[in-house]
Amino acid sequence: MASDSLLQDKAFNFIRVAPRPVKPRPYGLTLIADRGWGMNRVNDVLEMAGEYVDWCKIGIGAFRLQSEEFLRKKIDVFHAHDVKVFFAGDLTEAALLQGKSKEFYAKVKELGSDAVEVSSAQVSMSLDDKCNLIKMAKDAGLNVIGEAGQKGKDSWTNSQSYIYKQTDAFFEAGAWKVLFQGEGITEGVDDNKEDLLMNIAAHYDIKDLIFQAKDGKAQGWYISTLGNGINLDIDDDQIIDVELMRRNIRKRNLFGLIASTGE
Repeated sequence: MASDSLLQDKAFNFIRVAPRPVKPRPYGLTLIADRGWGMNRVNDVLEMAGEYVDWCKIGIGAFRLQSEEFLRKKIDVFHAHDVKVFFAGDLTEAALLQGKSKEFYAKVKELGSDAVEVSSAQVSMSLDDKCNLIKMAKDAGLNVIGEAGQKGKDSWTNSQSYIYKQTDAFFEAGAWKVLFQGEGITEGVDDNKEDLLMNIAAHYDIKDLIFQAKDGKAQGWYISTLGNGINLDIDDDQIIDVELMRRNIRKRNLFGLIASTGE
């Protein structure tokens, strides 16, 4: 296991912070999404906070509008900062409809991606279909993040038993992690479904799960309730806020950093 980092190489290193494993981290992962960024933005984000980011999702199918040369260059820069890359499920779903899934996964691997997401954001598909895609991507040499839930719908949270069935099926098919969609749990709802989240956290090892959390309230709840080792999918403008929460610098009542003068 990687050793703990106390930010001793950062400014004000006489002020203690909560420890975090250094990269490559086995847990406490922070994921962000690239929605068609140019290289200036990629470099800015990585210069500012690359060491606090573990994975970047090449998102929303924007990669269909970019050249292979550009994507390779972008992926190489992420890798140079020890940030792994995975491709979002949007175009995966289009490939499925067109019978191009094997070709899609082969190209993703060729471009240097570390993983791929299997989701049903745009296309309704059966659990068997999702599991077959997971196996296909695994056969192509890719790690797989299986997404539980469906965008634009909150009914998927109505059956805890089915959520368990879906998650179990993803892992049995070979998924590396299961990502829980924010919509229906912490997004588009009047109150966060904390009871459901606690039941999920009790049923599985949370190191194997990723929770989508795009607002400060949800992020604060996850970290304060489940610890700073929780894996979170956030927006790139939230990296610093979330790392501060993980370090017990921002927000209150996190991780019991003992107040002491040390003298």
